[in-house]
Amino acid sequence: MAKIQIQNLTLTYQSPGKSYTALENLNLTVNEGEFVCIIGPSGCGKSSLLSVIEGLNKATSGKVLIDGKEITGPGKDRGIVFQHYSLFPWLTTVGNVVFAMKQNKIKGSKKELEETAKHYLTKVGLADAFEKYPAELSGGMQQRVAIARVLAANSSIFLMDEPFGAIDPKNRQELQELLGVLTREESKTVLFVTHDIDEAILLADRIIFIDKHSIQADIEVGIKKPITKAELIDNEQFRTLNSHLMSLFYRGVAENIGHEVYL
Repeated sequence: MAKIQIQNLTLTYQSPGKSYTALENLNLTVNEGEFVCIIGPSGCGKSSLLSVIEGLNKATSGKVLIDGKEITGPGKDRGIVFQHYSLFPWLTTVGNVVFAMKQNKIKGSKKELEETAKHYLTKVGLADAFEKYPAELSGGMQQRVAIARVLAANSSIFLMDEPFGAIDPKNRQELQELLGVLTREESKTVLFVTHDIDEAILLADRIIFIDKHSIQADIEVGIKKPITKAELIDNEQFRTLNSHLMSLFYRGVAENIGHEVYL
């Protein structure tokens, strides 16, 4: 069943005497419970697309529908995780998660909300950090809080923009594998922007390659998920798909040399 429908979407940025097209006549359907990764050269419009789906940026033309209804702005059905963790520094990990739950109008007593927050913090491996503040946490731990926050807020859609881009390789792999498990356990629909081809193959059911302001390839991954990185690198299908995506990616980069591109 279609969860997100993007129809004839064009996004043009205006500045004095000039206009820049970030996305042009883009069409995409994402089914309920599907994990879709969006890749492409820098400046191809990946983050711009996510911003329109978030409701933070208004399309120049076309529309985005969620569950068949056109979006008009941000909504509690969409949970957002950015590369920068955006935690409130004056709140504990539990407090940050409870705050998100209250913003999404989740009802319950203070104790009930805190217990739910602790449940999801435990699921992301932070059972010993309930009362810690963001400044006491590593980058990887802060991003775990951000994931717990959107899980607890019970949004049906996760919009994730390079969420692991600033995290060291070991923690990045742990978070990738954790996210792959949790989003499927919780039946979330995920749109995940990344520059990392291996990350896209590890996580995605489908990979969308964007270049020249539009979708150039829509690829079914066809590898059973969730999967660990160790299992993935021994998979022959992974190597074939990686090679194909690399060719798309670097062909797009080569064609864009000498041309101005915009996020």
